[in-house]
Amino acid sequence: MKTHEFDHLLHKYEEGNCTPEEKALLESITSDSLNIHADLNHLFDEHTIQEEEDRLWNKMSATILPKENNFRFIHLSGILKISLAASLFLILSISIYLKYPELFQNSVLESNGLETRNSSNNNQKLQLPDGSTVILEKNSSLLVSEDFGKLNRTVFLKGKGYFKVARNEKKPFLVRTGDLVTEVLGTSFKVGLDNRTKSIEVAVLSGKVSVYLKSKDESLRKLNGVVLTPNMKAVYNVENQTIQESIVEEPILIVPGLQKSDFIFDEIQFGALKDRFKYYYGVDIIFVNKEIEKCLFTGDLWGLNLYKQLELACSSVNAKFEIRGSTIFINGKSCN
Repeated sequence: MKTHEFDHLLHKYEEGNCTPEEKALLESITSDSLNIHADLNHLFDEHTIQEEEDRLWNKMSATILPKENNFRFIHLSGILKISLAASLFLILSISIYLKYPELFQNSVLESNGLETRNSSNNNQKLQLPDGSTVILEKNSSLLVSEDFGKLNRTVFLKGKGYFKVARNEKKPFLVRTGDLVTEVLGTSFKVGLDNRTKSIEVAVLSGKVSVYLKSKDESLRKLNGVVLTPNMKAVYNVENQTIQESIVEEPILIVPGLQKSDFIFDEIQFGALKDRFKYYYGVDIIFVNKEIEKCLFTGDLWGLNLYKQLELACSSVNAKFEIRGSTIFINGKSCN
């Protein structure tokens, strides 16, 4: 199908004039696009995943969002919506180039829609039409495209925001931040730009997220993309146009219901302790000196964050750990 034919078909779809065959064709194209990121499919029970995502989301939002700032996304009706959309079309049809403080140089806003700006000093909570939730930090804005929910669910973020996406395997959720695209089916994550370092960061709270550069060249997009799991983040350098994957500054427990007894160890081998950390936090640990895996650890790690736990455990065998990208390396002498 040629480009102008596809554009014409999309226009018919938006106007509601597609034949059943044309509608089926568009929906099949949307489904095929999901295969590009097939690794986003969850392998566990969906109900269990949803419960865990809700738990993590509620814990996070309770700490960053004042109760009095619970705003709901408002649909504009009738003439007001039409007038606003017409005005936005004239403005947004122009290529928008912002200088580095905003980190959107050479980016183009490719959709019309309704924009919500947070000019207050507190975070604001938005409820999107599909049931997804966004906590918008101060001095940030979110533009929801007019075709939201048709072929996909696309929003445009300036600043920083926490997202909890309603799961819909047929319609991926896309967050555009400059040239960076964050694509999910249903999960919780944070997207934000850092004016000081000229970078955009995506950190995952639960589920899986695909992060890549917007490019017409499909092969280039795959080369520049990463798939993130809980406690992982991707940092996009705007100047170098590179994406680096690493561990978040404060990893959280991804397993619900852990008790103090789960963090008290009596002569456990470091190899088994590594497996516990992988299960609790989803991080990969590699022993540079394989002999350390046989060393034994006894101690109480309850109440400590991951890095403090590693520091205490490693000190017991005169070893040290180092974070390299998305992996933790432990090195030291044999304990024998």
